[in-house]
Amino acid sequence: MNGITTTLADGFWHWLWFEDPAKNNSEAARIGDDLFMYIFWLSVAWFVFLMGLTFYFVVKYRRVAGRKLTRSPAHHTPLEIAWTVVPTLFLVYIFFKGFWGYADALVAPSHAEVINLKAQKWAWRMTYPNGAESTLTSRFNYPDESGRIVTSANEAPVFVVPLGKPVQLRMSSIDVIHSFWVPDFRTKFDVFPNRYTSYWFEAKELGDHVIFCAEYCGDLHSEMYAILRVLPEPEYRATIDSWAIPWPEGPVAVGKVLYKTKGCVACHSVDGSPNTGPTWKGIWGKEHEFEGGGKAVVDANYVRESILVPATKIVKGFPNQMVSYQGQLNDRELDALIAYIESLGDNPPAPGTGHGETPAGEGK
Repeated sequence: MNGITTTLADGFWHWLWFEDPAKNNSEAARIGDDLFMYIFWLSVAWFVFLMGLTFYFVVKYRRVAGRKLTRSPAHHTPLEIAWTVVPTLFLVYIFFKGFWGYADALVAPSHAEVINLKAQKWAWRMTYPNGAESTLTSRFNYPDESGRIVTSANEAPVFVVPLGKPVQLRMSSIDVIHSFWVPDFRTKFDVFPNRYTSYWFEAKELGDHVIFCAEYCGDLHSEMYAILRVLPEPEYRATIDSWAIPWPEGPVAVGKVLYKTKGCVACHSVDGSPNTGPTWKGIWGKEHEFEGGGKAVVDANYVRESILVPATKIVKGFPNQMVSYQGQLNDRELDALIAYIESLGDNPPAPGTGHGETPAGEGK
């Protein structure tokens, strides 16, 4: 019987406080939700109190035939002090509670795992302490307005973080203002070009959480999403170690990783499907027509120029919206991307003879 009573009481409390299981995902979620519900029920209480007084005064002091009207008082100092000071005390609590929560979210613990986050149109990138970047992509499910479960149209990059360990994000943008938003963590912070911003959280439960951009940043703003996956710390360490692919595996393998980690996947497909930019499948050695006239064959020089100075030649039928990767890729990474694009051509080179690879029998 006590168990039943406790369950009913807990259920009523959850109903009354609109508690969300997401509160358990991070400390920031719990603090934010509790403060929000405090403000909500405080507003409800004051609304009921004031409307009750209004109704009472309307009834008590209504005009009655034969009753002489009395002059209303013009001033009542104690009453005016009371209705100024008492509500202010509630507001002072809200201010300090919100300020402390905001300050705590900015100042990470000294033992936090520092992960560099880059935002660009229209992708997120995370670089881990060992220099690795995620090679995983996945689709995710979400409920639509009618409650049906819908699968995302495109694959999203998957980033991992350790369970029960503070994670500090050192964030910056390559192009315009973005906003890093994880609804489950109640985490949202602007990401600016030419400066760093910082935010930290500590995941409390295993699972996947969707990352969105909460600042309009252009055509594909709504598709700038990713998945944040919480793993046990040993599994997290093993995962990021496995992402640090060495060059001995070949430029094509590295180029495939860079395709995902540098945001190319957001605009260019590798299976021939249409996207914001031209597909990479089968383009090597083919001729591209450009807006305003002109043609060129897709080769190493063309790909390099398109990566570093994308506005020079705009492929016909596609918008001019790719950002320059000048300074973001070194020569070896450029060679790897070129080798990967070449490998997607109709006649890919034999292993060991492609662009950027050492032909068999030759020294390094």
